[in-house]
Amino acid sequence: MKLKDQVAIITGSSRGMGRAAALLFAEEGANVVVNYVKDAEAAQKVVEKIKEMGRKAVAVQADVGNLKDHEKLVSAALNEFGKIDILYHNAAMHYICKTLDDVTEEVWDTTYNILVKGPFFLTKRVVPYMLKQGKGNILFTLTAGLYNVRPTDWHYLSAKAAVMMLARTLAGTLAPEIRVNCIVPGTVMTDMFRHHPPETWDALSKATPMGRMATPTDVAKVALWLVSPDAEYITGCAIPVDGGSSACASKETFKQIIDKLLPGVQLYDSKLYAKWLKEITSGLEM
Repeated sequence: MKLKDQVAIITGSSRGMGRAAALLFAEEGANVVVNYVKDAEAAQKVVEKIKEMGRKAVAVQADVGNLKDHEKLVSAALNEFGKIDILYHNAAMHYICKTLDDVTEEVWDTTYNILVKGPFFLTKRVVPYMLKQGKGNILFTLTAGLYNVRPTDWHYLSAKAAVMMLARTLAGTLAPEIRVNCIVPGTVMTDMFRHHPPETWDALSKATPMGRMATPTDVAKVALWLVSPDAEYITGCAIPVDGGSSACASKETFKQIIDKLLPGVQLYDSKLYAKWLKEITSGLEM
């Protein structure tokens, strides 16, 4: 077991990526503090599944954006399990804001409290215990949107960029005892996309080089690797789990671009170039 007898606090772990991580970490031997904000029943179900594996777990209601709630998470880990080995900042809030007017002060403050301020001060609470035991892992969650920046959601993307710099600076501050890394999910099949119609899911899949959206387990597997001894020399890194979307365009997306370029190229009577484009298009259809 990669995490035998380790203790993990995973924020936002009653559902989605956090739930998948909680269950996978438990399979690998960890005891888990399952955090939730509203859905106590969902959190308790995660706890029960972990206990069925022969591991220990406790559900804790806490709003990461509220600093007063942090003590509940830390105390639960110490009182129930006696230590803290892993702190996984997974909880998030994403307000969809298409125009600048949509970004109110409340939206901005709530986003930064949950994504930046809360994780920073929760980390400050946990670090002394990790340093005392001489080891620990802290994992932050970014977004692949940082690599493919879109003209929307200014509050969310700027907050995630702040998290990236926070993780990098903490990595230098806390090494070698504590490793600090980031996981960078792309489009994941979670509640965030559940309200979209099937056509949207299909479009997102086609826009990804791997041809599908990620599952929460895809993300959890990389999170497990980052906090395990297998990555013991890795700190200050951000690992994309986005099916290649931050590295390159998918064949489907590139074909659409080529199809739009081809008529214009043919107008210039560049037969050789037009032939080359046709060959590429044909190749993409294989």
